[in-house]
Amino acid sequence: MKELETQKIADLLKALGEFNRLSLVYELCQCNTPQNAMCLCNCCSVDASVASRHLKVLKQEGIVTLEKNGRERTYALNRGYVAKSLRLLADKIENNNGDSDE
Repeated sequence: MKELETQKIADLLKALGEFNRLSLVYELCQCNTPQNAMCLCNCCSVDASVASRHLKVLKQEGIVTLEKNGRERTYALNRGYVAKSLRLLADKIENNNGDSDE
């Protein structure tokens, strides 16, 4: 894997490595529509401000997208990006024959 790809996947895994953030991602996986922080905070048993901080990290890593409509902010899982990144890592693990890409 190239260094930039490796860094992106490392950042993705670091963001997903926190229990509450992973819980938020899991909850968004179950939703077919964007959700606001108040709805999402119920899945993690944390208050809205904590959920919002975790959602900010997930947004910075490209894991979720944010849509603003007036004062309401809703979050949706960036399914394509997450799936592509994890698939890239899984493919490298599965298909590595011992050769280095470097």
